Amino acid sequence: MTRGRMQINQHMVGPLMSLVGVTAVIATALNPIDLVLCVATLEEISPAAIDDFPRQVDGFAKNQRRRSVFGVKGGAMGVAALVSERVHPAAVQALRNRPMSFGSVVSPAIVDLGNRQLHIASNTPAVGLAMWHSVRSQARVYLPEPRLVLG
Repeated sequence: MTRGRMQINQHMVGPLMSLVGVTAVIATALNPIDLVLCVATLEEISPAAIDDFPRQVDGFAKNQRRRSVFGVKGGAMGVAALVSERVHPAAVQALRNRPMSFGSVVSPAIVDLGNRQLHIASNTPAVGLAMWHSVRSQARVYLPEPRLVLG
């Protein structure tokens, strides 16, 4: 399935079946950077899930990176979105961007259907200001506010 330029498929990301979209953010051959959007549902979103799922998405995103003309892999920006009608209050407080790992940046998000809210981690680690801003912007493009969709 395709939405705009984003290729969308189902994949196992860690232990969760996820809807995964991949698109080029920077399509140059010198330093390609892809956006990997992973969305999974849970019965209840816990702080542990908020900690674990972005790590799983980070590993998945690193495997999706394309090679540059120099033979090295480009970068990946990821959004790790968990969707549920029940969100543990501590999960929203645990929503934090982690320092970048080599070649990827992953921002966690919570789509709270019960309260009709979208939460995207807003802190910015010291390294990679432009990348963190860009991945948050992409998350807002592809993850609609539940209250606008559900009324």
